[in-house]
Amino acid sequence: MSIWQKLVTVVKGHATQTGQAIVDANAITILDQEIRDADSELRKSKDSLASLMAKQIVASEKITGKKDKLTEYGNYIQQALAKGDDALAKDVAAKFAEIEGSIADEQKVVDDYTQNINSLKKLVSQTEMRLKQLRTKVDTVKAKEHVIRASSAIADAHAGSDSKMRTALESFERLQNSQAERVARIDAASQLAKEDGGDDLENRLKKAGIVAGSVSVDDVLARFKKP
Repeated sequence: MSIWQKLVTVVKGHATQTGQAIVDANAITILDQEIRDADSELRKSKDSLASLMAKQIVASEKITGKKDKLTEYGNYIQQALAKGDDALAKDVAAKFAEIEGSIADEQKVVDDYTQNINSLKKLVSQTEMRLKQLRTKVDTVKAKEHVIRASSAIADAHAGSDSKMRTALESFERLQNSQAERVARIDAASQLAKEDGGDDLENRLKKAGIVAGSVSVDDVLARFKKP
């Protein structure tokens, strides 16, 4: 594979990942639109079903009318035969046969309408049920998404408060350390001042018995009593 082909493959890969990320981020919006599209198609199916049912009704009514006409011509045949007019009876019988054949043909059409209507009713019913189930699932997903977002917001806020708390504790510790350091500096400065004034050295000499303390009254009297 050439460098150019590899670059094209990389671009396609990034485009696919970006596209998938966009789809995932807008999954609920896409689902809502798909449900609206499905609902629109379902309404069209219902319109088609209503149209078929109307045509079936018209065709059935035509058959009913022709059956009534068939009964009428049957009576004419009987009357013609009763009067011995076979020729007239034969002509009426021809018309009877024509109507009977027309009824048979139109009955097939009505049967086709009935079969298609029943099939379409079943499909519409199944689609409505699936669409209802899908809406329920989408509502559940939406509710879950709201819970996830709320939980995420709480988690982020908690993480932020933890971070602020840690920062406050760190500041408090730094302040304590600073104060301790300042107190230690004051103590050290005081110690150095004592050492510079000789007080510490004199105290150490007195404790060692090398330098006498203040002169006592007995010492003074002893000096005057000497001959």
